[in-house]
Formats: sequence, structure tokens, C-alpha cells
Amino acid sequence: MKKEDVLNLMTDLPPDLIEEADFDAPAKCRLPKLARAGLIAACLCLALIGTAAAVNQFGVRFVDEDNGFTSVRGGVAYIPYDSLSDKIKALEIKPYHLEVFNSWQEAEDFVGVNLMDNPVLDNAPADLFYDKRDGKVGKFFMYICPDLSHVTTYGLFELGDVNIILDSYLYTDRMTDLWPELDDTLFGLKFPENAEVSQDVYTTSNGLTAQIMEAYTPRAGSSDSFYSLGVVSLNGIPTAVKCMSDNSMEEAHTALIQILDGFIVQQPS
Repeated sequence: MKKEDVLNLMTDLPPDLIEEADFDAPAKCRLPKLARAGLIAACLCLALIGTAAAVNQFGVRFVDEDNGFTSVRGGVAYIPYDSLSDKIKALEIKPYHLEVFNSWQEAEDFVGVNLMDNPVLDNAPADLFYDKRDGKVGKFFMYICPDLSHVTTYGLFELGDVNIILDSYLYTDRMTDLWPELDDTLFGLKFPENAEVSQDVYTTSNGLTAQIMEAYTPRAGSSDSFYSLGVVSLNGIPTAVKCMSDNSMEEAHTALIQILDGFIVQQPS
């Protein structure tokens, strides 16, 4: 998979609204810049596919929907608003907001919550990427809802020839008050009709249960696409690991398992 195809994931609809698994979607299918900005401002913090609701369960699951999407659901616990840092609390009066960081630790320090620990990713340096919604360049992006009901953090990593995007979905206890009518959907996936898709469950070496979905998409005249997704709940913070390879499913799958086994399980305090 070309690097620019991976970067497109950061330039179209936010993955926590709709995960478009056809990474080489034609440009004409993408929203214009102004339309994207308006949709983000209106919908990122509302009731589309990217919002979880009051379901305090740590189990993540895939659900096939009637519209051809597969939704990723569950795994959410609600972090106390009071546990967030003063820095991020100062942003709650602003509209939809984007912060850019140079390290995952820097992002965690900003939100005031330990999102994940993974030595494998610590040793898989991220590339810079460009988010044309806001014209910012960085390694890690954090999308912040103005009412601080949820915060989504994205990071780009590489293991050999495998491109990796990690999404971390943090929901606060404000979600249960503001959006009690919503379901527990995190995001949705839709693959091309010619994709060969499989699902599995994997138990990591640290005892985490991961839902895995993999898709092979042959492409005439260009490199085939091999996509391996794993979703876990890290103490109630759903985390999606997306591994993409031009070479083989084995390469993408091996990288995914290496990352899943690398998560350090934090004991609740």
C-alpha cells in the first residue's frame, strides 16, 4: 500500500465517523474540503457511527449491519471528567478542536489519562503526516469534542513495510448525560465487493481479548491491499490497530499480532 493511501485516512471523514476500508477510493468520492470541515464541526460530537453511548462493558464485538457496513461496538467504560488534565479542560468551551503532538506520551500528558502502553509501538517510529482539514502536520493527532464527552487520538507507525494506524477512543462520564439515547457503536467498516473478508478472535499473551477482521482486496493494475484490524479494550478505552501491507496478509497479520501481544495490561487502581 502506498504511503499516500494511508495518509488519506487522515484527510477524509474521521475514522470515528466512518472507517472506509477501501483505501484507494477515487478522489471524486471524497467530500470537498469545506464540506468535510462543516460535517466534522456538526457531526464529530453527535450521533453518527463514531459515537459510543451508555454501555459499560469491556467486550468489543463486530456486528453486520443492513447497509453493508460492519460496525465495531462495545469496550467502553466512562472515564471521570475530573480525572482529565486542566489543559484539556480549558478547551471545552471551544468548538471541535485538533491538537498535534510529537509523541504518544505527549498526547497522554495533555489529556491526563494513560491511554495505552506498548513497547512494540514505542520502537516503531511514526512518520509525519498532514491533516488537510486543519492544515497541520504532526505524528499524533487528538480530536477533542467541545463538551469533552469524548476524545479520539490517532498515531501513525511503521513495522518494516507495514503501515499502522492506531486509534484510541476515550469517553468520559459526560457522555452518559449528554447522549444517553445512543448505541455503543465506535466506528463502521465497509469493504469493496471483491474483498475477501474474515473474522477471528485472538487472546493476547497478556490475556486481552481482541476482535480481528482481515480483508484482501485484489486491484487491477496496482498493488493488492492486505488489511488486518485488531480491536481491544484497554481498561475501558477501545483501541483499534490497523495494519496495512502491499505484500501479503501474513505480513500484515504478523505485525498485528506483534502489536496486540505488546500491550501492557494496566491493573485498575
